[in-house]
Amino acid sequence: MSDAPLDAGAVATDLALASGTMSRLLGQAAGQGRSVTAWRVLSSLDRLGAQRVGDLAIEQRVAQPTMTGLIIRLENDHMVQREADPKDGRASLVSLTGAGREEIHGYRQRAINVLLGGMDEFSEAEQQTLARVVPLMLRINERIAADLDG
Repeated sequence: MSDAPLDAGAVATDLALASGTMSRLLGQAAGQGRSVTAWRVLSSLDRLGAQRVGDLAIEQRVAQPTMTGLIIRLENDHMVQREADPKDGRASLVSLTGAGREEIHGYRQRAINVLLGGMDEFSEAEQQTLARVVPLMLRINERIAADLDG
């Protein structure tokens, strides 16, 4: 182990690049023709439940008309459904259908399988190192999410 001081900026840079590349590669491998935004919307609906189109647009950082178009395509594919918002009759809530839930779970399993394939030549010690990193990445994600929300 080196006695040189830790360069937190370099670690943050390397982590951002590595995690971004991994996310992109897993999305490509598991995506089966859907856009990254479509997968993120399906995942968000699975995790958080029904949401307004405008809220999905804000969350995904796209214009509302762009999100409306995506929701229409996902509706046509029977992945989502829209219902009137009981709190505001002018708005609608988007939720996953059973087919949409199966689709996002299949996507996640395909991504996990790709990741497992990438790890299959790692030693037990290397896999243990990765296992210790996961809670740290989850803490970073929670901190970043809290800062964005707050």
